[in-house]
Amino acid sequence: MNKCGFSLKSALEVSKQVHFETPYKPDSVLAVFKKYGFSKSHILNLVRRRPAVLLSKPKTTLLPKLEFFKSKGFSSPDVIKIISSYPWVFKYSLENQLVPAFDFLENSLQSDAVAIKTIKRFPRILNVTVENMARVVDVLRDSGVPEKNIALLIRSRPSIMVSNLENFKKLIEEVTLMGFHPCKSQFIEAIRVLSSMSKSTWEKKLDVHRKWGLSEEEILQAFVKCPWFMSLSEEKIMAVMDLFVNKLGWESAYIAKNPTFSSYSLEKRLIPRALVLQFLVSIGLVEKSFRSLAFFNTPEDKFRQSPAFDFLENLLQSDVVAIIEIKRSPRILNSKVENMACIVDVLRDNGVPKKNIAQLVRTQPSSMFSNLENFKRLIEEVTVMGFHPFKSQFVSATEVLRSMSRSTWENNLDMHRKWGFCHGEILTAFVKFPCFMAMSEEKIMALMDPFVNKLGWEAPYIAKNPCITWRKGLFQGLWYCNFWFLKAWLRRVSEALHSSILLKN
Repeated sequence: MNKCGFSLKSALEVSKQVHFETPYKPDSVLAVFKKYGFSKSHILNLVRRRPAVLLSKPKTTLLPKLEFFKSKGFSSPDVIKIISSYPWVFKYSLENQLVPAFDFLENSLQSDAVAIKTIKRFPRILNVTVENMARVVDVLRDSGVPEKNIALLIRSRPSIMVSNLENFKKLIEEVTLMGFHPCKSQFIEAIRVLSSMSKSTWEKKLDVHRKWGLSEEEILQAFVKCPWFMSLSEEKIMAVMDLFVNKLGWESAYIAKNPTFSSYSLEKRLIPRALVLQFLVSIGLVEKSFRSLAFFNTPEDKFRQSPAFDFLENLLQSDVVAIIEIKRSPRILNSKVENMACIVDVLRDNGVPKKNIAQLVRTQPSSMFSNLENFKRLIEEVTVMGFHPFKSQFVSATEVLRSMSRSTWENNLDMHRKWGFCHGEILTAFVKFPCFMAMSEEKIMALMDPFVNKLGWEAPYIAKNPCITWRKGLFQGLWYCNFWFLKAWLRRVSEALHSSILLKN
């Protein structure tokens, strides 16, 4: 037992089920598994599940079955995974059970590769007699299910092959009475859903939907349209209905008529898009009565081409990349839409055009979550400074002032005053180029030193041309300085050479 890696307690439990006088047979069994690549943990799991495997005859029981799997195209990792998780395959006859079962699956699925995937998914299917599997398939054929859909059912839910035949017939009859057509794939989906839950679970899910105002007829119609509608957990049903009915104000009957809504992930699809829709409604680009299945079921890579993105593009006056960036921004999608609408209204009431509102939303989405009274005071301050609401500088100034505290603003003013700027010149530069005041104190120092001390430029000139301090940052500013230094040096050299020539003459 130590060779298997068992603890003393586990070894005692196993020893109660198997008895051997010498370690020869179990050692030979372990040697076979090790030869075929089974790790210590695989062997431990296998023996714990079926201790009797240690009494197997390696040459007549183990090796032929291991070779059978390899001959059919199973990879070594596949064989190890199947046997370690379901060691009962060694219990059944190779010729009378395993080979016929595999051949039946291969013929039914029309592919040995698909048969292998199906067995990997549900190894127990190899222990179902061909007669039992054939009866299940015959029930489906007699009900009018095409071969390709029978293969789909076996492939997607292989456990159906171990069904009790009478119960399976009742299930097929129930699915037919619900209105599913045997020729359609929904018939197979309904079988999968109903076979995966008990009658009591089905009734509980019906009750949850009834709580949201749906009649049994509406629920069954939704189930016929999209069988996965009833595969959701009770928790997800509640969460989906709460989102659409309570938060978006949609009717539960609309959800029942378009049940594919419910199958999408709440976190990855439904909630983010619901928040986009709420935002569009809040700013007046979409009517509150708007209902659209396409808004939610459009794939992510195509969502930007949907009407929702047309609306966003109208607001943002931006390319698709910018729109996606806004959509992905949790700070703009996870806030109260009422507050965002009020912020947009303040900007509109002050004469800021739609394209400039779009600029602010795009470049500084956090402005949409400002305290409303503080935001009104900010807009008033920007207006008093001399910014015109129609110009883009108005929005830029709003961005700059929002991004810094009052003390930071005062520190930047003091820093500019140290370089000879008066208060009026600083404000003039700010009105011309708001980013002039967005520089850190360190950058102000680093730029002003070469311009004022080395080039000898006056503060008023820089105030009249503030963009030279920012356009491409510190490196361009220093490049300007180096250019002027080089130009001045060449002029001095030229003058010296000219003077020298005159003296010689």
